[in-house]
Amino acid sequence: MESVEFERQLMEKVGYSLTTLQLRNYIVDMEIGVLQEEQGVTQRIRFDVDIFISGASVPDEDEIDRVLDYDFIRGKINEKISGHRTNLLESLVGDLLDSLLLPFEAVAASVTATKVDIYDDGSEIGCKMMRFKD
Repeated sequence: MESVEFERQLMEKVGYSLTTLQLRNYIVDMEIGVLQEEQGVTQRIRFDVDIFISGASVPDEDEIDRVLDYDFIRGKINEKISGHRTNLLESLVGDLLDSLLLPFEAVAASVTATKVDIYDDGSEIGCKMMRFKD
């Protein structure tokens, strides 16, 4: 499903009122990969995340404890990569989606993880998953 179609279905599901929390270009060093040359070394992985929340209203108070904190997203990424080796981007992205959908406010999420330095020609590879909360 394309992102545009996903967001259209999401808007229908939540009644055409939606807030999106975004984290862009969050780059971490982590050990990931199945190839022999990827074993025992770290790679730069870029994360781009959207968490979709039903509604588009101003919080009842202008205080951080009234909203889902953006640092929650970074914290979940750091939690998933610390002290844990992952073979596949698909496993990492799927696990991260599970964590990002835990808060009651979240109705859907999209996660992209990209290996930014994999090819000498500057091209990148990555995995993107989008999921509605059950």
